[in-house]
Amino acid sequence: MNQRERKSLAIKEYLAGGSTSAKLGLKYGFGNSSISRWVVEEKKKQENWELRAASLQALNERAGMPTDIKELQEELRIARLNICLLEAMIDISDEQFGTDIRKKAGTRPS
Repeated sequence: MNQRERKSLAIKEYLAGGSTSAKLGLKYGFGNSSISRWVVEEKKKQENWELRAASLQALNERAGMPTDIKELQEELRIARLNICLLEAMIDISDEQFGTDIRKKAGTRPS
């Protein structure tokens, strides 16, 4: 059994549960930190595939919607993006000039 096969088996066995990375490291001849790192990478890969599948499903669902709903969704997406950009600009401005733009202007010290 080569190293790649042992690595794959260790990841699968860890994800199946019932064993720790330390035990699997001893069993397959790897360090427990290596196994932990590989498991995290594998989980990220799985999450990326799930996100891609979900976004494809959302695109397919949008294809059947009337055009006015698609246009509204696109406008909403652009508006949310603009809000994120404006908030980032405020944060950068506060950091550079040492101000607090979001501070309430109505309160005055007595």
